[in-house]
Amino acid sequence: MISTDSTIAAIATARGQGSVAVLRISGKEAWSIAYELFSKKNLKFQHGRFYHGWIADEGDIIDEVLLLSFKGPHSYTGEDVIEIHCHGGDVISHKILNLCVKNGARVAMPGEFTMRAYLNGKMDLTQAESVMDLISSRSERLISQASNNLKNRSLGKYIDDMSQGLLTLQAQIVASIDFPDEVEEPDRQVLAHQLEECLSGISRLKESAQRNRMVREGLKVALLGMPNSGKSSLFNALLARDRSIVTDQAGTTRDVVTEVLDIDGIAITLIDTAGIRETHHSIEMMGIQRSWQAASEAQIVIYLIDCSVGLLRYDMQILSKLEASNTIVVGNKKDLLRPGQKTFPNWIYVSVKSREGMDEIYAALQEKIRAFSHEDTGLTLSLNQRQIKCCIEVEECLKQAQAAIQSTLPLDVVTMPMTEALRKLDELMGRDTTEEVLTSVFQQFCVGK
Repeated sequence: MISTDSTIAAIATARGQGSVAVLRISGKEAWSIAYELFSKKNLKFQHGRFYHGWIADEGDIIDEVLLLSFKGPHSYTGEDVIEIHCHGGDVISHKILNLCVKNGARVAMPGEFTMRAYLNGKMDLTQAESVMDLISSRSERLISQASNNLKNRSLGKYIDDMSQGLLTLQAQIVASIDFPDEVEEPDRQVLAHQLEECLSGISRLKESAQRNRMVREGLKVALLGMPNSGKSSLFNALLARDRSIVTDQAGTTRDVVTEVLDIDGIAITLIDTAGIRETHHSIEMMGIQRSWQAASEAQIVIYLIDCSVGLLRYDMQILSKLEASNTIVVGNKKDLLRPGQKTFPNWIYVSVKSREGMDEIYAALQEKIRAFSHEDTGLTLSLNQRQIKCCIEVEECLKQAQAAIQSTLPLDVVTMPMTEALRKLDELMGRDTTEEVLTSVFQQFCVGK
């Protein structure tokens, strides 16, 4: 059973050395614990005020701190909250945390501060999950969408409107069943049309989730090609730093190397791969197998060809195995093109060494990324797996209700799947959910959040 009776404390900043560490205390004893630890005993804390002083343990000075006090319910958790800003470092922060525990607090569980904010009505469950998105996000777009939901309840408002529409529809049916002499049975065609609108709403939400999947998960871009075609050089150029080893010797890269960069607000996992060629060298063969694996998992492949050598039969064999619509063919070392050498209009010709043509590669990547966005339906909501699962279950319930309306079954049969759809919408928002679901959501958080 989830309880908010105890007072919790945790270090809210990352471990290791730093200029400042922050500890957070929340609960009915938070202020009294702070009074015990703080050097200035004649103070009366006020909401939203900073206080300068020292943390002491039975007269022994521990550290000079800033103390920030919040009075519930006007705090992050909705409870009385104290933040202690001390000097960075694990030793000092853990010593102060131990003092908090010594004076009546217990160490918070992962995500427990945000869980209390949810339980105390400071945010709905989707907003709490947006907090996690902000912490773990690797892309600007997910940060933007998570911030919007946290501030404006964009997903919550959409679900509320859908729930209200279903409740109104269900009320019409129930009223005609409970008061048949006073309320006329609704026209089934009208009910079917109204239910279709509800189904359309959940479908738009699912489409938005699919369209914005890359915002949450990012995309993989694999650099593929024969040895010495310039994959590692392009990898470093896209990252704007030397990450892969580059030499004139073919076959330098024997394994995949990955890094993340941001393009148009999307987290792109860039994968440098081993050059593909026929070989009997066991280690190189393993590297080539991993190159093909990376290509199969990537949404976009950049295939490099050495212009000083030209298009070889083996290049053509490799390209025939790739999905043309998701492949960008790049002719590298354009400065080494021979007079009269055949060129191809759908290739991008660059010189990675001089960075000539790099803008065209960025433009091609942006075009491919936009293609994964699909058609815009007006919604920009990125849903996690839990939320998507609820949407799928809601859709299934509504389809059952729709089938019942279109049949000759009594109308009270229609209300059963509609009631389940409403329950699933409440589960999505956290209004009706189990302790197991809450635990699975909040255990993903770090301690102190």
